[in-house]
Amino acid sequence: MVDALATTNYLTSDQYADQQMKSGSGDDELGRDAFLTLLTTQLTNQNPLDPMDNEAFVAQLAQFSSVEGIKGMQASLEEMAAGMRQDQMMAGANLVGKTVAVEGGFFEGGNGAMSKGSVNLPNGAEELIVSVYDPKTGDLVFRETRGRQTPGRVDLNWDGRNNYGQPVTRGGYLMTANIVRNGKLETAPVTTMAQVKSVKWDPQAQQLSLEVGDGEFISLAAVDRIGI
Repeated sequence: MVDALATTNYLTSDQYADQQMKSGSGDDELGRDAFLTLLTTQLTNQNPLDPMDNEAFVAQLAQFSSVEGIKGMQASLEEMAAGMRQDQMMAGANLVGKTVAVEGGFFEGGNGAMSKGSVNLPNGAEELIVSVYDPKTGDLVFRETRGRQTPGRVDLNWDGRNNYGQPVTRGGYLMTANIVRNGKLETAPVTTMAQVKSVKWDPQAQQLSLEVGDGEFISLAAVDRIGI
């Protein structure tokens, strides 16, 4: 592009702006050296009857400086984002093996071990139905029906046994809650203490995700409480 400009007899300000627009739409980036070469060529071959205005000259220099500064800032922000991602991964690695309070009902239990959960009932309930499922098969493992509940948080405990009192295999389970209020059946979100099995970076959400079940991931922002 430099040779093409050098062979012209002169280059007006409008022609130079058109050349810049065309070069900006291409794949090649205009570096400092190429810009100065273009500017020198423009000054050498400008039309004596229509020379470049001082304002246009200063504006082009300022525009180039601004673009170069923005690119440098972008590179710095990308490096900062990469560093923050590494810090989050290191922090997430420290959560592996610990339990976190998450909304969704997934937890590790069974084999007679006590598993804890909770449900928030701001308006109380006429009846509370607690169910535990095997998330892999969808089979019902345990179900308990409780009577009237007062407003507030209700603790949900499961002893790792099925409806026949037999211990079930230890593994990942899902706890759900339904309430009867004003004669209608409603779903109530369950919060459980789930063990973190692994962590990964979610490129779409640009945040860390925690595996709290067999292939079930939640965002780090969804964690309400961290336990041992």
